[in-house]
Formats: sequence, C-alpha cells, structure tokens
Amino acid sequence: MHNELEQAAPLYLHIAKDLRERIEAGEFPLDTLLPPEPVLCQQYQCGRVTLRTAVEMLAQRGFLTKKQGRGTLVTTPAWLADNTLPVGFSEKMTQAGLAHHTQVIRFEHCLATPEQAQKLGINATQRVIILERLRFVEQHPALYEITVLPAERFATLNRQHVEQHGLYHTLAHDFNLLSMQAQDDYRPCIVPAPVAALLQLEHQQPCIEIVRLATSHGLPFEFTVSYTNTEHYPLRFRYLRG
Repeated sequence: MHNELEQAAPLYLHIAKDLRERIEAGEFPLDTLLPPEPVLCQQYQCGRVTLRTAVEMLAQRGFLTKKQGRGTLVTTPAWLADNTLPVGFSEKMTQAGLAHHTQVIRFEHCLATPEQAQKLGINATQRVIILERLRFVEQHPALYEITVLPAERFATLNRQHVEQHGLYHTLAHDFNLLSMQAQDDYRPCIVPAPVAALLQLEHQQPCIEIVRLATSHGLPFEFTVSYTNTEHYPLRFRYLRG
C-alpha cells in the first residue's frame, strides 16, 4: 500500500525526492549550481513548471537557493542553518547566548571495541575514528565528549576542519551528510577520575552522562558518550504540543 501511494504521488514530489538523494549522494555538492533547467527537464521528462515546483520545495527546506542571473545553488540544509533546531554543542551554546570554545584532546584512527562496532553496525575488525573533546562554557570546563565514527566512511575527515567548524558542519560540507536523526539518553553517574579532573569535579561528585547515537538514512554514523559539569553546562528541555 505504501509503494502504491508513493507511485501515485505527483511527479514533482518524485523529482524533489530524487534531487535531494542526488545532493546527499554528493552528485551535486554544496556551493555548486544545479544543472540548467532544460537539462533537468530532459532528465526527468517533465515541464518547467513541474521542475520549478520540485526545486521550490527543496528551497523551502534549505537545500537549494535561487540566485538571480546565476541559477540554482546547492546550499546548507535547514537542520544546519536553523539555530532553533540545535543539534551540536556550538548551536546549543549560541542559542543560549553563552561564550564557548572547544579543545580537541585526541583525534586518531584505531580498531573498534566490541561495543563501538555494535553501536555503529560495523565489524569488530574495522577501524574507527576517535574524537575526544573538552568543551568550555564561559571559560569553565563544562562537557567532556568521546565521539566514535566509522573510519571507512569518513576516511579523509580533517582534524583542522573539525576544530575550526565543528563536527556536523564538517560532515555536511566534506561528506555531504545533510540529513540525520539523533537520540540522546541521559543518566546520572560518577565519572572516572581522569574525566572528573578535566571537568574540575569534586571526588565522587555526580554528573550527567549523555549517550548519543546518530543515524543518516537508517545507517549509524556517530556514537558519542559525554559527561557534563552541570554547574556550567545548561540542560534545558522544551516540549511543544499542538
């Protein structure tokens, strides 16, 4: 039934879906122009009105921007451009109006542990990228993170790009990872002594552990374990209904 409904959808919806998939596959990289209208109309066997409707749909979601006299530019998607949808640390702190910076402690390739392999859906013999960071809010250590990424998928990940632009921005611009879902699980805990020292926590002082698993198109690409100094890292939840 689902496939029948998809097949019955207007042509512009199919075109919009296919264009987005081609953008996310890297066929049309960020900051480049889409092929001219006549070329796309020929590819999709459609008229200009149908194509423009599909393009407008993607433009409303931030994937495309029309440039007068130039054409249609592939741009940063809405989930990266809209600070009302914070995903990463920098976005959250910017929205809260707090000064922040990040120190990268470790960036290296190594073999996955059994837990890391299971979370990322890879073999235990495969390698991962370990990204260890200490986040500061208003000059105070506030968040310690260990992020694990599949090395095969992000083999050319550049440490300097991550330090300058953040992880999600880098994954979007360097690997065309333009859509994602993330689940964060929170629980109180006592952190290991080395982490407590980095966060300037007292001995046996409890903190909040945050475990994130992020996927893109159903495939896991990030496993992160974070520990917070709740005196300096604001945890805020907002719920909307209706």
